[in-house]
Amino acid sequence: MTRERKDELIETYKQAIAQSHAIIVAEYRGLTVPKVQKLRSNLREVDSTFIIAKKTLMSRALQESGAPVPAAAMIGPVGFAFLGEDLAACTKVLKDFAKEAGEAFVIHGGVLGQSVIDAAGAVALADLPSREVQLAQLLGAIAAPLSGLASLVTGPHRDLIGLLQARIDKEGGDAVAA
Repeated sequence: MTRERKDELIETYKQAIAQSHAIIVAEYRGLTVPKVQKLRSNLREVDSTFIIAKKTLMSRALQESGAPVPAAAMIGPVGFAFLGEDLAACTKVLKDFAKEAGEAFVIHGGVLGQSVIDAAGAVALADLPSREVQLAQLLGAIAAPLSGLASLVTGPHRDLIGLLQARIDKEGGDAVAA
């Protein structure tokens, strides 16, 4: 491979790193081409990609991008999954594929933000709630104090009306209202 070609690949990897929200490193020993194509197709559905790259070139691209290099995860023939915005959905695709492929596809770890994560951390991302669920939880957390504030503001008025109604009922009702 020529020096120019290596530089082109490093630039391509740096673009993928910049656009991804996390990177998962997985060993693909023994996977057939159709299975890799199936994995790539499944990942495309959740706005992610899977690249089989030379570890030295990917390490250089990670370093030049300012991202940590998950050296402990880069054992054997590995591929790199560049995850989109919904980390839970993306890692669920990888986790399901690993379960289906058995020992032919093993998640070793990855990079999340500026941290290197191990295999357990990478798989745990699949158990996070989806983006939609997280947004619903956030909206619920925002709305709860607002509804409490509304009750607090309307509470004295409601109590005053109840007090006046009790007084009207005690005085005889219709006679006082007239």
